[in-house]
Amino acid sequence: MLTVNFLTENFAGKWSTQISTYLLKRKRHKLKLKELYILVNNTKNKSCIENTIDKHVSINVCAQELSKQLKIHKVNYLNTKMEINFKQIENNLFKVNYTIIKSKYIHEEYIYLIHNNLMFSIGILKSKYNYNYYGVIITSYIKLKH
Repeated sequence: MLTVNFLTENFAGKWSTQISTYLLKRKRHKLKLKELYILVNNTKNKSCIENTIDKHVSINVCAQELSKQLKIHKVNYLNTKMEINFKQIENNLFKVNYTIIKSKYIHEEYIYLIHNNLMFSIGILKSKYNYNYYGVIITSYIKLKH
């Protein structure tokens, strides 16, 4: 069941990530290592994600919006507004759709929780209008001890 406690136990904390991006048309591969700190907050307002600093992400969840699917709004450091649909498919499998408002792209991601210290995701970047595929993003997350 998708609850604030579940999100806190499984997603909150300091993570080491390896992001591998492959652009199909250009046949270009990019590898990026990054540390990420995720905070989960229970809020009375609308659910949202905030990038507080480059490495810090705060997920503010309005408890009444939790169900099998959580709709989240995000504004990143470029003031790009995103709508994020977070849906639990299985106990340890989630589907996340990122729709960038005023853009022609959709990022669809599947996150697999292997353990509360290890996650893996595969994402697909595609067109919002004709469903052409532009790229694949594979990310591994290893939780670090504070």
